[in-house]
Amino acid sequence: MRTFVAFIALALCATANAQPQKKKKTVNRPRSATNQPSTAPATKPRIIGSTVVIITKNGDRITGEVLDLTAYSVRLRADNLESTIALDTIASLSFGGGPVPVSRPESPGGTVRADFARDTDAVLGIFQTMSASLRPGVDYTEYGRQLVELRRAAERVIARYSSTDNPAEAKVISLIAGALTDYTWARTIWTLKFGRSSDGTIAESDSPTVSDALMMYTDLKTSAAASGNRLVAEKMLIGIWKKASEKQDRARAIIR
Repeated sequence: MRTFVAFIALALCATANAQPQKKKKTVNRPRSATNQPSTAPATKPRIIGSTVVIITKNGDRITGEVLDLTAYSVRLRADNLESTIALDTIASLSFGGGPVPVSRPESPGGTVRADFARDTDAVLGIFQTMSASLRPGVDYTEYGRQLVELRRAAERVIARYSSTDNPAEAKVISLIAGALTDYTWARTIWTLKFGRSSDGTIAESDSPTVSDALMMYTDLKTSAAASGNRLVAEKMLIGIWKKASEKQDRARAIIR
């Protein structure tokens, strides 16, 4: 919902508006109190550090302390563990009051600049090559080589446009960064598959990457479930690659 995005924007801008303006020597006594320095750090939004209750679209309830909040995800500490949850997977948020429903528009308003479209389209072409190579029997070493090339190209365009004020461009950069994270997670999970067991399964406790992926994509717990608390590594890889491909398609739809 637009109200939720506006809520985040207001929270993040709260401290910026609190800075006093410099004037000459003449100071109004009735307004002197407003010129007192704030006790809270000027760069820290008040929402950070507050308690949040999250209800996911799967019906899970998570309570924790907000560490960071962006237009795309929330990072929090719960039970002494830190995790990042994509807003796409959240049904509602509650900051000590009523729940805030989450509904983000798929396509932000506005158009992207020509140079942005050119640069990101080139990077998305590399993503497409990577995606097309992900077939059964793909070579682990070749995947690693392609990932290095992909990371170099993606990080260059992310660094160049990460500070854009254009909402459509910001959405594309977020999707590119998310897809890069997906492919990087897949590489780690693939490595675990080789080293942790002989039956091709892994456990959530094997690596923070596995727990982060399951927290971000809760449907993987079902689609990749094996016996007990084990997960089929190959199914996790396929699931994460699919998430990356979906982000690529959404990014390409915005710039065209």
